[in-house]
This record gives sequence, structure tokens and C-alpha cells, in this order.
Amino acid sequence: MRSYRSVAIAAVSTIALMAGAPAAVADTANELEELVVTAQKREQNLQDVPIAVSAFSEAALDRVQIEDATDIQLSIPNAVLTGNDRFTLRGVGNNALAGVDPGVPTFVNGAAIGYPPQNEFFDIARIEVLRGPQGTLYGRNTTGGAINIITRKPGTEFGGEVSVQAGNYDNIRLGAAVDLPLGSVAALRLAGYSLDRDGYTRNVATGHDVDGRDQWGARGSLVFNLGEKTDATLMLSRFEEDSSRAREGKRLCKAHPVLGCDPRVLGFDSPDANTTILQTLARAFTPFPAGGNIYAGAPNPTDLRAIAADTDPTYEAAQTAASFEFNHDFGPITLSAVLGYSKFSTEQNTDWDNADLPFRFTRPITYFKDRDTQVTTDRLLTTDSFTGRGTTKTGELRLASQFEGRFNFLVGYFGAQGTNSGGFETWHPAIELFQRALGRPQEAWRVSTLTRNGKSETWALFGESYFEVTPDLRLTVGARYTEEERSGESRSIVLSPVGPWVYAKFEGQKTTYKVALDWTPDLAFTEKTLVYGSVSTGYKGGGQNANASAPTFGPETVTAYEVGTKNVLMDGALQANVTAFYYDYTGLQLGQRINGGVVTRNADATIYGLEGEFAYSLGEHWLFDANISHLHTSIGTFLSEDAANPAQSLTATTPTVRVNLKGNELPHSPGFKVKAGAQYQTAIGAGDWTATFRVDATWQDSYFAREYNTPTDRIDSWGVVDLQVRFDNDPKGLSARVFVKNLTNDDNITNIIIEDALIGRYRNARLLEPRTYGVIVQKRF
Repeated sequence: MRSYRSVAIAAVSTIALMAGAPAAVADTANELEELVVTAQKREQNLQDVPIAVSAFSEAALDRVQIEDATDIQLSIPNAVLTGNDRFTLRGVGNNALAGVDPGVPTFVNGAAIGYPPQNEFFDIARIEVLRGPQGTLYGRNTTGGAINIITRKPGTEFGGEVSVQAGNYDNIRLGAAVDLPLGSVAALRLAGYSLDRDGYTRNVATGHDVDGRDQWGARGSLVFNLGEKTDATLMLSRFEEDSSRAREGKRLCKAHPVLGCDPRVLGFDSPDANTTILQTLARAFTPFPAGGNIYAGAPNPTDLRAIAADTDPTYEAAQTAASFEFNHDFGPITLSAVLGYSKFSTEQNTDWDNADLPFRFTRPITYFKDRDTQVTTDRLLTTDSFTGRGTTKTGELRLASQFEGRFNFLVGYFGAQGTNSGGFETWHPAIELFQRALGRPQEAWRVSTLTRNGKSETWALFGESYFEVTPDLRLTVGARYTEEERSGESRSIVLSPVGPWVYAKFEGQKTTYKVALDWTPDLAFTEKTLVYGSVSTGYKGGGQNANASAPTFGPETVTAYEVGTKNVLMDGALQANVTAFYYDYTGLQLGQRINGGVVTRNADATIYGLEGEFAYSLGEHWLFDANISHLHTSIGTFLSEDAANPAQSLTATTPTVRVNLKGNELPHSPGFKVKAGAQYQTAIGAGDWTATFRVDATWQDSYFAREYNTPTDRIDSWGVVDLQVRFDNDPKGLSARVFVKNLTNDDNITNIIIEDALIGRYRNARLLEPRTYGVIVQKRF
């Protein structure tokens, strides 16, 4: 708790310094960097974009040590990363458990990536995070916002760079890139990286470190210069990982004789299995010894970064992605076309009960511990497996005007096709022997929730018109019409016969709109001011549940109201941006565990909040930046059973009782978040070297991991402090950096997931990275 207070004090002190310093240093302040973004499908200065955007240039990514999605959440207002690269912006993201499109999709070079992998950022020119519904220009599924990743393009001359990073946990990260001019009409850039590090978590049962990384990525970008008015870019990338990345986290439980784990409090017990279905089946169908609880005596270290599991997790993932962009300037109108393709596959295995059981059968038995491994043993071994594979193909055609008059427009067509399959399967000897005793086929010897032959098709027409009402007042009116169709087969087997695959189909169409005003007044106390307001709608399509009782779920729609202002002051030394928003959601998609499976349901909700982003350059040496955000969320009338306490009684598990969640907070919605950074740069002697010292601090308020808002859903507030010292010699192309992340080495929990009643309803806690430190050396040529 002391470290949380220190982070908050550091953040507030930095903001206070920023607020009090400007008038005294106006004569010596340097102008801040002007960043050009493409958040509205055309190049604009970030301060001229009338929407809430957090953007990071290549230099800014390096400056605040953003290497992956976990890092970027620390620098964005109202952003939470809940694990598996699931972004939540302003309380909206993918709050379903599996098989549902994200509410904050990722675009790489303008092409949607259906299944963004959990790889490191490398060779990135810019990242833009758009907050709020982007239904007009970006289309369906952007109810929470959008993430644009723009990779570096080839230079016109031969050159490149190599980098080496070494740190604790035997972390070795290698990177390289090279520009290869191909005559006067083309240039090629090749870039890649590899990452190899030990795990952050100790499995005391196997003696191994887990949650490590072994991954690599490569990208080739080919730019064609077809004249002054025409250009084309082809990009191809590949990513692979084969590591011990942990899909499960730290097991938390306070044993309870009826529910397995107490829904009111967390602890380091193992579940009480006496009333679980699996122990009942084990007693009846396996050589079960006299006595009680299967989990009795199972160790669970009190260290959040230590587990005791029979087996180590395995994680395999691969992705191939390609995109092609073409632009031609006809003069008054520019034609743009973007094609995208991605193919993704993953298989993730972990110990289902997340325990090292001292329990032994009275004699060895033969059973499958996973899909491919049959064992004969007196031990009780379990496996939880997730597999997924899919493809995404997209195409977009746009026409944008550059008329000299008061009216301009952007219109376009978008189309996409996708396929997907996969799901969850769990193996347990009691399940297998029970199903075998009933004469059921091998498909039933496990619990499974699977989909196959999933297909999706969508197309849309969209456009925005821009009219200058006066020289400093512009009206934007936009609309998008979308049609989509999703279909597939699903099947859920939970201690049941093998039923048929259930075919389900969802069809939808929606028109979303946007009306906005932006005003650029000439104020005496600012160099540039933008004031904007908008009303817009967003849409995320429905889909398929792998559950026969609820085969489909409905679409999600939002009406968003937003006002904001962006300001440049003090001869460009200070930027101050503030945004306020209000959302009215209908059918917000929430995922829940029901009867051994996962189901997505729809609920209404309201959201409102406030965000501020600030940057200040003090003289030649100092740079300060900060953001602060507030968020309030409230669920409407919504009846749902709670898997942690289905009967709402500590003495029974039946009958199932639905509780009204009206007024509860949405998951992953902290009330406040503060981030502040301070940087000092100075020359070293009379040579070409400079030294840069930087500190970044982030504090995030408490929030709930589930919409039920129970005490065990609550995630405490946490804070992170990062430090770095950097040395640069630009003429020689040399740089070296020493860094520390999570200076105070806090075990910050970011998400808590409840496990199935079959194995005792324990919780899995996911954590931010521990303290890491190291050195990075780069040479440019």
C-alpha cells in the first residue's frame, strides 16, 4: 500500500509542477513535437483531430518504454488491458469470455487484424489509440474505439539498425532492420526481432519457471514510387511463439464446504472438493481411497508469483499477415485502396485444476490426460486446452476530396470475410471413466465447448461530409450502412451424451451516424484552440453461443455524446487536451459461465467520464507529460445467475437464483487513473553525446473483474513506476539505455477469472510483470 501512495504522490506532484510552471518559463520553453496521424483516414496534425486520440511516434514509444500492449495501457486514459491483449477503453472492450469480436479492434497499416497476436511491437512508426465509438469511418465492432498500428516504411537510401537487449530473467531481445533501395521506383525494408526470456512465475511442483517467452517476428515492406501522385505499399509479416506463457494465473481460494471456494473472500487454500461433481464421480467410477477431499493437502504458495501445478503450461501461436495499400491523387480527389489478409492459429494447454495433488488412487488406472497422451498412473492429472484458428480478409476503397471551397467529403466501401473454429476442452479421469461406463464414445470423455465451420461476411458503405459554416466552424455529418452475416456450428458436452452440432446463423444490418461540430477560435491566450462536440452511434454484431439453450446473442449498439477541447499554448510549449463523454448502451455484450459452459448475453448500460492529456516542454532540458481520467459505469436492469454462488446461499448450490445487477459497475472500469512522466536531457561535455533521464508513474483505481461486483471480484488499486537513463550519439548512430520497470516490484493484479464449479470455483488472478531491468544498445547505419 505504501508503494501505491508513493506512485500517486509522484503523479500528482508532476501535474502540480506542470500547472504552476508555464507563466515563469514561457520565454525559454521549446516547441513540442507536432505529430501527424491518420486517425480520420487522412493525414492531420494530432491537435487538429476532433476526436479523443492518444498517439505515439516512434520516438515517443521509445521514450516511455512501450514494447507491447501491456506497456501501452499505462500511458492511455481510461485504458485497461485484462490479459490476452484484450483492451478495454472507457469500460468497453470484449467483456465476453470467448468467441466474440473485440470492441476495440486492431488495424495494421489500415487493414483490420482479426486475431491480433500477443507479440512485441517492433519497427513501428506510430501507434494511434482512438477512444470512443468509431462507427462511421471504422465500422462495426469499434464501439469502444480502435487501435491503429503503422509500421515503418523503407527509406530511399541504404541503411538500417541493429539492437540488443539484455536483462534479468535471462531476457534477450534482438532486433534488426535494413532499407534496400531498388532503383528509382521501389524500396524494400526488412525487419525482425526475437525474444527469449525465462518465466516470471515459479512452479514449485515441477521446479520450472513458467510464463516465459520464446517468440519471433519478421516483416517485409515494399514501397513502389509510381510517380509524384501515385504510391503503393505491400507488407508481409510472420509471427510465431512456442513458450510457457500462462493462460491461467495464480489460484486464489478460501475453502468452503458447499461451494468449494467462499464467494466472499480470497485466500491461498485449495478448494473443498467434497461437494463437487467431479469428486462425486471419482468416488463412483474410479478406485477412490477412503477419506474425503481430493484437494486436501494440495500446496498453494502464498507468493502470488508461485504456483504448484502438476504440469507446466504450453502456448503455441502463429500468424501470417499481409496488406496492400494503393493511393493515387487525381488532384481534387484522392483514390485509396487497402487490402488485408491474416491467418492465425493457437493451442494453449494448462493444468485444469491448477494444483499438485498429493491425492492417489488405490491402484493405477489408464486414462487420457490430454488429447494425445494416455497414461497409466495412480495420480490424478488434468488438462485444460484452448485451440483457435481463423482467417480474415478485408478490402476497403475510399475517395477523399481536397476541394478549395467550403465543402469536402470522404466516401468508401468496405468488405470482409472470415472463418473461425476452436474452443475449450478439459480432461479429467473421473469424467472419462464416467462416460466410458455409460458406453459413450471418446468424444464424450472430456468436457468441451467447441465451434466449427464459423463464417462471417460483412460489407458497408460509409461516408463523411465536411462543411465550413464559417472560416473557423466546421460541420461534419457522416453515416455508415452495414450488413453482416455470421454462421457456424457449435456443440457443448458437459457430462452428457454426444449431441449433434447445432447450426446457428445471425444476420444483421445497421446504419450508424455521426454529427459533429468543431470550432477553431482565435484566442488571445493560446496559439491554437480546437473545441469540438459530437453525437455518434456504434454497432457490434451479434453471434453464436456454443450452448443449445442460447444459440445466439444479440448485437451491441451505443449512442455516444462527446465534447472536448485541444489547446496549444506558450509558443507551442504546452499542450492541454480535455474530453468529456456520455454513452447510452443497448445490448452490451457480457460473457458468463453457465452450467459448465460460457454464454454471451446482452445488457443495457450507461457510461460517462472525463479525460485530460497534457504535455509541457520547459526550456531546452525538461519535458513533462501527464494524463488523468475519471470513469463511471452503471448496468441497467439485468438478471443473471452468479457462477460463484448460484443459489445465493452459502448452504446450497440449487436452485439457481438470478440476481438483478442493476446499478453495478461494468468490469474493468477503474474510477480514476493518473499517469505522469518527467524527463531531463542534457549534453555530455563538448562532444556529440546526450544523456536523458526519465521517470514515469501510473496509478489506477480499484475496479471489479466481473459485473456481479462481489468482494472477490474487486481488484485493488495499483501503481507502477518506471525509470530509464539513455545515452545518444546521433552522428555515430549509437544509443544505449539502462531501464527499470515496476521499480517497487509490486504484484499488481489486473484480472480475476472464476473457474468452473466442476473443480471448485476457485479464482485465477493475472498480474502485471514484476520488476524488470536491463540494458539496450542500438547501432544505426
